[in-house]
Amino acid sequence: MLLSQTARILAHKPFQLGLSPTPSVDNSRLKVVGPDRLCAEWLLRNGARAKFVGVAREQVNYNMLPDEKTPVQIEELDGTDSGIMYIGFDHLKGLKGLRKVKLNKCVYVENQALAKLAFVADSLEELEVSSCKNITDGGLLSLKELKKLKQLTTFDLPYVKNLQAVEQELKKALPQCNMDLKP
Repeated sequence: MLLSQTARILAHKPFQLGLSPTPSVDNSRLKVVGPDRLCAEWLLRNGARAKFVGVAREQVNYNMLPDEKTPVQIEELDGTDSGIMYIGFDHLKGLKGLRKVKLNKCVYVENQALAKLAFVADSLEELEVSSCKNITDGGLLSLKELKKLKQLTTFDLPYVKNLQAVEQELKKALPQCNMDLKP
């Protein structure tokens, strides 16, 4: 693990304890800051990254988020080496501009998290799922709901047992999607 990744993860004491800070949506906070800001807070508290529309670099530090009154819109989510888990994926509800999601080495991401990507089916165009050891054929098949998906990349998913059948079914459901599916 790179030093920067280690520092980012260790900055989150609840993550060190194996807990996921604010795993469920705080509806009172949602009313105050909106879905994009709330989702960004959840991502950053769990060691993930978010990229906002119109901002060149990713947000990696919770304390560097713009002022709460500044409107933001998440366009990219990078969960690499983070502590995000399926319960927190409810934070995706209400996001209108999320185009790209990368789930790499997300040890707590399970099939249910992939199913919850349906919350952003109207905007999601690119998805990578890699080195997530809890994903199975069923999780990948739930991606059939992502009708706007243009690029799907998978690799290092040891519990996906019949990738060829999964790929055939996904290609039927998502004919416009370029797929690079590897075991």
